[in-house]
Amino acid sequence: MVAALAIAAPWVHAQPLLFHDHGHGLSFSSDGKTLLAPSHRGLAFYEDGAWWEATGPIQGFSGFSVAERAIYSSGHSMPGVAAAGSAGLIRSTDGGATWRPLALAGQADFRLLAAGYGSNAIYVVNALPNSAMPAPGLYVTHDEGKSWRRAEARKLAGEIHGLAAHPRQAGIVAVATGRGLYLSRDAGESFSRLDGRELATAVAFDFDGKRLRYARGLSNEVIEAALDGRGRKALRLPRMKGDYVTCLAQNPKDERVLAFATRRRDVYLTRDGGLSWQLIAEGSDPSGSTAPDGTRDR
Repeated sequence: MVAALAIAAPWVHAQPLLFHDHGHGLSFSSDGKTLLAPSHRGLAFYEDGAWWEATGPIQGFSGFSVAERAIYSSGHSMPGVAAAGSAGLIRSTDGGATWRPLALAGQADFRLLAAGYGSNAIYVVNALPNSAMPAPGLYVTHDEGKSWRRAEARKLAGEIHGLAAHPRQAGIVAVATGRGLYLSRDAGESFSRLDGRELATAVAFDFDGKRLRYARGLSNEVIEAALDGRGRKALRLPRMKGDYVTCLAQNPKDERVLAFATRRRDVYLTRDGGLSWQLIAEGSDPSGSTAPDGTRDR
């Protein structure tokens, strides 16, 4: 019997303290009511105009993805609890209140993780060998970590910045890299490049599975496009000098509601499909934010 790891009672803040450090993901809850923001400080929730924050045995979240019936994540657990150290693949079925270790506890910390919203596919980027993954690379599991397959990732180029799994089709995965946006239709065995104009820093599927949204790092645009790359449309973003999008989130119940987080740990929300944006969390980065081209904004 695998023990569940309980999270502490939440408390309310004007904005989450966790955005004083590095964020690794952004997702709406499956009912569309709450925006979840994980990072190395814990898990924060935004609902009805207010943030609240919870702490627990997971000291720092890494890859984070909300599916229809569960949340999947990785990271580091706190000393003194079960599976201290690298958390491996973990799951919550109660909105993040408790977490259950599934696989590779103490062995793996997946910085990038994407679960298909209604499929059984979970994709991760693994950096170091472990007992189930003999080499670094892109891996997929269809049984919550009981078995893993390393994808060949043919024609995928550049450092991986973002990962998204198709909401319904387990074999479709999108990857944002330093060389652009890539799509695979065979579970990561081979990729085609949909946009090579500039580096891509984040990617997400719409919940109908027909469109992608991805962030271009230099021009600071979020692009909507069909899965074949056609019909591109740019969303107007707020002015962000020296900053860029790192995480994208689509509300599963209302396609007009979107959110994104930035390298500087700011979080923006729109309720009208991108016509207007509200800054709902402002990060603290006294040393300046590193832009994709290596420059710094001070």
